[in-house]
Amino acid sequence: MYYQRTRKKGPEIQMAPLIDMVFLLLIFFMVATVFPEETGVEVEKPEADTSKPLQKGNLIFAITRDGQHFHAGENISMGRANAIIRGAMAENPQTMIIVEVDKNAITDYLIRFLDTAREAGAKNIAVATKPGYEK
Repeated sequence: MYYQRTRKKGPEIQMAPLIDMVFLLLIFFMVATVFPEETGVEVEKPEADTSKPLQKGNLIFAITRDGQHFHAGENISMGRANAIIRGAMAENPQTMIIVEVDKNAITDYLIRFLDTAREAGAKNIAVATKPGYEK
């Protein structure tokens, strides 16, 4: 009798588990990514040699050249800024307040905001700049 030999199949790559792993990695990186908080308004920041990147967990405010205050894309009053800062300080007294002030804004706008922030209990306050500046 004649028996026909069957050829052995070589190893195969299963695509379903591979696709599952790719999607799991994609979801992991989407969840783990840190998105910087934006103020919702574009201000022309002054330049500085000692600029550092922003850290997560900061409270960011913007002051435009005409003295308007913004936080999370919303135009806010000084009283509202005070309330936001008080709430953040109640949760975490070490919260950093970052002020993005337009380089053409009147200094008085910044001083008033800094006074309001200190009155609300802020101890860590910084003014945002952009890196690099020609000497």
